[in-house]
Parts: sequence; structure tokens; C-alpha cells
Amino acid sequence: MLFIYEDNPQNFEPLSHLRPVTEIRCGTLSFREKAERMMDQKASLIVRRDLNDLCAEEFPALEVAGKIPEGLHLFLSSGTVLAEPVEISDKNEVLTGEDDTVVGFITDKLVGSEGLADVRDFIEATQDQRRRIPARRIRYPWEIFASLEQEVTRDFFGELEEGEIDSHAVVYGKALRVEKGARVEAGTVIDCRNGPVTIAEGAFTKGPNLIEGPCYIGPGTIVDSARIRAGTVLGPVCRVGGEVEASIFHGYVNKHHEGFMGHAYLGEWVNLGAMTTNSDLKNNYSDVKVLFNGESLSTGLMKFGCIIGDHTKTAIGTLIPTGTMIGIFANLFGEGPASKFIKSFSWGKTDVYDLEQLVNTTEKVMVRRKRDMNTALRERINTLHTRHTQDAV
Repeated sequence: MLFIYEDNPQNFEPLSHLRPVTEIRCGTLSFREKAERMMDQKASLIVRRDLNDLCAEEFPALEVAGKIPEGLHLFLSSGTVLAEPVEISDKNEVLTGEDDTVVGFITDKLVGSEGLADVRDFIEATQDQRRRIPARRIRYPWEIFASLEQEVTRDFFGELEEGEIDSHAVVYGKALRVEKGARVEAGTVIDCRNGPVTIAEGAFTKGPNLIEGPCYIGPGTIVDSARIRAGTVLGPVCRVGGEVEASIFHGYVNKHHEGFMGHAYLGEWVNLGAMTTNSDLKNNYSDVKVLFNGESLSTGLMKFGCIIGDHTKTAIGTLIPTGTMIGIFANLFGEGPASKFIKSFSWGKTDVYDLEQLVNTTEKVMVRRKRDMNTALRERINTLHTRHTQDAV
């Protein structure tokens, strides 16, 4: 069996507040989907206990592991990206990646165990033989951008033309996938010469648009008068205009107006006011630094824009500096550029987002996209709001 365990979920905040690390996208696919595709089998997840209810209601298709059954099983860290399938040996082994970091293990010593604590204890104590495999481990979300275009290309499912392509649309190259129910309107230019482009089921590109591969336009997403540059992933039911480059919109993101987003990861239900723009390159071309857990960390990247947590909203004309980390349910407004670190549940620069108002607004936003707020999500929001407001005192 294949198990994927959450590894250092705090390193993936704010994206890991409302989902397991396994469900964060690393290209078109999530970490879990990439592992399942590579190993050609469904994974069982070992996640934080306080996410069990949320997984059951928000991610019902996920299989959360109970007690580990007998046998020799493959366990992968949630941030592991495999370059090829893992050869399952008949012995206990620790698996390391390209930089000798532990990316997983093969063992029969966890039979009957359950929970992340057991996995962590095993990793710390094991003296099993090590084997290096073609894999790498993502430890922070910005590391996704080091090879985003490559991952979007690897995640391509092949050429297909079941949707509608207007005769006045222009397509350069052949690596194009237009799924059933997708529509490509006149005035759209799709450039597949440097990488594949997918227009997923029910998506609509409303011209004029420029879409450069590698790129993924998710199910039900509308692209309207936009310049979508290489390396961009737009998840389901997004509304996108303006310019987007090498960015991941996880899903249900509304950026319908002009403005630039580059080398950015936006969680679900983010709403960007007109002309919201981020910087993804410093004037001196040096590596971008981020403020993370009170420390200044170098990303090792010359281009990195921002991470924006779920349900965050920006006012018109918001300016986001290079390397900004923004939490969940934050509201950005006020004069001047935003701060480089913005806490979850922020209301402007100094106040806290009222919980009752937050819940009412979130329910209205989700209903507009035919989604309801379930009990587990509401309880998770309550828990996180309490935790963050107590930390702020």
C-alpha cells in the first residue's frame, strides 16, 4: 500500500491551515495526485488529527488512514515529488532524495500504528539502511516555483480536442488539450510551442486572451481579456483577467480585473480588487527573502511574488511587495504598499476580522459559486480564529 504522511505542515502555512499538505498543488496536480499517478495506486493519508473532520466533509474522496495493516508498505513525505516510480524492495529501507533528505521509507514496522506521532517517532529512531531514489522534497511552498513550468508540463494528460475552438482562435503548436464542454472563443491566442496547454472541462476563454504554455485552465474557470503567461495553473471555477505569470490559483479565485500576479500561490476563495498588483522581482535581482515564523529566510529564488491564504481579499489598487506572506481571511486595504507579512484574520493594518462578520460573508461568497459552508469548515475557522487572536494578545 501507498501511504502519504504530512511532514512539517507548519512550514506550508497559510496554505495548510484549511487543507492537508498533500492537497497543495505542485504544478497542475497536488502532491498526492502526483504520487498516485506515478505509483499508479490510490494513497491513504496520515494527517493531523485536527483535520480528520475537515477531510471527511471538505475532501470526501480522500482516504484517511486508520491503523496500519500488516505488510511491507511505502510511506512518502507529503512534499515529495517523484521523478519515477519507487521500486518496492522486500526489506525495510529509508528513502532519500536528490539532496539526501529523507523523502519516505519502506517498512513493516508500523503495523497497528496510527497518527503522525508514530510516524515521526519511527523516522527519528530507525537505523534501517538508506537508499537514494530520483525524488525531491519540497519543504516550503515557495520552493514549488523553482520548477513550476517543468511540473505543469509533466502533469499534462495528452492532446485532446473534445471542446469547441472557434475558427477565429489562433493556436500555435500541437500540445493542446480542450476537454468536453470547454469553449475557446474568437480572439484567443494559445501558444503551445514552449509547453502544453489544457483547457479543462467546462472552462471558457472569452477573447481577447493570450495563453502561453505550459499552462492549465481548470474546470469551470473563465478567462476574460487576460494575458496568461507560462507556468500558470488556474484551478476550478476561477474568474481571471489582467496578467498572470507562473502562478497557482488553487480554486475559486476571483481576479476578474486588470493588475498583475506573478510567481504567486493563491489559496481558495481569494478575491483581488481591481488593479491589485504584486512584485516578483527585486530591483537588484538578488534572491527574494520572506518573513516566516518571525525569521527572515532566503527563498533562493530570484523570482518569487507572494503566498496568499484562503478567503483573503484585497481592495482596489492594492500593492503587494516581493516575497509577501499573507494569511487566511485577511482583508488588505489602506494607503501605501502592503506589509511583507500579514497575519491571518487581519482587518486592515491593525484590526482583527470579526468572526461573526467573517462567517456571514464567507457563506455569501460560497453560495455564489454553489458551495455551502459545512460544519467541519465552520469549526476549523472558529478554532483558527481563536488561536490567532489569542496569539495576537
